[in-house]
Amino acid sequence: MEICARVYRPRRPRDSPLFRLVSEHIERFLRAYDERFAPRHGPLRPVVERALREFLLCGLPEHGFGKLWCGTCGKSFIAPFSCRVRNLCPSCEKKRSLLWAEWLQQEVLEPVPHRHVVVTMPRLLRPTFRKRRELLLDLSQCAAEALAEYTRRQLGADVRPGIVVSIATAGDLLEWNCHGHILATDGGFRVDGSFQSLDGWDGEALMRLFRERLLARLVKKHAISQELVAKLMAWRHPGFSAFVGEAIPPENTKAIEDMAGYVVRNPLSLKRLVYVDGQQAVIYRALKTNPTLGQNFVAMDPLEWLARLSDHIPDPGKHRTLAYGHYANRVRGERAAKEPGAQDKPAKKRRGGPSWARLISKVFHVDALKCRDCGGPLQIVAYITDQLAINKILDHFGLTPPEEARPPPEVRYVPTDDEGWELPGAVPE
Repeated sequence: MEICARVYRPRRPRDSPLFRLVSEHIERFLRAYDERFAPRHGPLRPVVERALREFLLCGLPEHGFGKLWCGTCGKSFIAPFSCRVRNLCPSCEKKRSLLWAEWLQQEVLEPVPHRHVVVTMPRLLRPTFRKRRELLLDLSQCAAEALAEYTRRQLGADVRPGIVVSIATAGDLLEWNCHGHILATDGGFRVDGSFQSLDGWDGEALMRLFRERLLARLVKKHAISQELVAKLMAWRHPGFSAFVGEAIPPENTKAIEDMAGYVVRNPLSLKRLVYVDGQQAVIYRALKTNPTLGQNFVAMDPLEWLARLSDHIPDPGKHRTLAYGHYANRVRGERAAKEPGAQDKPAKKRRGGPSWARLISKVFHVDALKCRDCGGPLQIVAYITDQLAINKILDHFGLTPPEEARPPPEVRYVPTDDEGWELPGAVPE
């Protein structure tokens, strides 16, 4: 049995600097978190430890795999399981973003021009959203409301745009920088279903609408005070911003799908991560010079970097992408019900999960179910999850993983009496 190559070469997780970082420092990070990082980053969320430990199992055959068999030449291969951790594993997140973008372009977006809009807030407000993560939903809603109001003011009260908001929490250097990426129609839909485009966009006006709604929502949720609102409104530079990109024509489906994949991309890029093992230092590079730091990289110790990374792991059940207006789930359902013959159509089945081979094809543009020797089709014949069977198969075919380096056991001296019993009240040394 051999691991697939040529057509598809499985990644080597242990060679990744992210894997080495997490595996070498996870225990120290968890022990030091409450004292060192909790005052700034908030209490350690249960999802953080669970995600980090699941990431250490991703792509390693000793934790389970699928067995592939070629009916033409009779050879076998294995495909290790994935972790599917959100906003952490670069491999799994890349597949997820590409599939979501494909689904959005095919099932949700209408054949009309779209624009990419980004709304941001002052640095002073960002820690509020880290301490109260439920406010990220308010950020998404305020962005959608501002864009819908701007469209209505330009085209009329009966116009409804299609809006998809992706909540992002990471800046270019992986710092906490919550903002919203929006994929919006370049105009709006009227009641009769016709689409009307906007003549142009005023980013300044959109920014003011977003600022007005977000500050009002934060005051209502008792997240900030009226005094802080007055201070922010008096600033010469507002700190808020709204970027509006160029219109993407409906016939350019690849550009729309690429943009959709960009707005939900993984905050971490392995190409920009450098882990200096000997000096126990992490260097993370930015795409451009940071105006605050005056440099295009940041250097920190591994524990600080893990704390910064864990900020962006979303809580279970919390959506990062939400649809509003013409693209809202309820509105789409109402339109589908009004279509001719909708009553006679069978109930739409729930979309099943994509196959492993299709995920690989989306990322690497290769056929993972093609034999490397004869080119014949591969079939998944079994999923091996029993640890005893896994160990026997890997050992038999020479795929036993290397011994993991472990620290020596901790030895403590406990005072005892002549018979070997621990003295009451004794403190171990």
